Amino acid sequence: MFDRIYSNLCEGNKSRKEDYKKYSGLHEHHIVPKHMGGTDDDCNLTYLNVREHIIAHYLLWKIYKNPNDLRSMKMLGANLSTQHRKIIGEFCRDNQIGFFSTPVEERKEWMIRGIETQKQEYLNDKVKNFYYWSTEEGRKERASLGGKEHKGKKVMHLPGTKGWKRISPEDIDAKLNEGWKFGTGEPAPNSKVKKIN
Repeated sequence: MFDRIYSNLCEGNKSRKEDYKKYSGLHEHHIVPKHMGGTDDDCNLTYLNVREHIIAHYLLWKIYKNPNDLRSMKMLGANLSTQHRKIIGEFCRDNQIGFFSTPVEERKEWMIRGIETQKQEYLNDKVKNFYYWSTEEGRKERASLGGKEHKGKKVMHLPGTKGWKRISPEDIDAKLNEGWKFGTGEPAPNSKVKKIN
């Protein structure tokens, strides 16, 4: 099924070649990707917009399960799942691609240089970059923003325990019936409140 959809997408857009130029919004897509041995021959090229290009690599991923297609989707701006990002990371690590193609010592130097660059950007231009969000001021601001994943959930605890859990609105009544209370509860002296898994 996916291969038929992929074939239709590619064949149906070969005719856009005359519209393909700088700033046209079209991408040149290799029907058989270069990472699978595809060539730059005209018969192996089709012309897709960004959305179609992401879909093309998604279809290739569904057909062949080649992590390079996930990498292509990411480079095109696709919002990948945590699972797909993990697959890419492991593939790059195992095949010494990108960041993983350099020695560990050099990667540490990159990290130090990157942090210093971010720090200077923040100090000079007050850019809210990665460095800013790691400062005390940035952490406080980030904490005040809340999180989408917790939207509508309530913090509850089971009396007699030191832990807490975020409860979805539809589960609150059931938890109340089980004796749960709102809030994190009272931690024991000299202990940290822990999240219940």
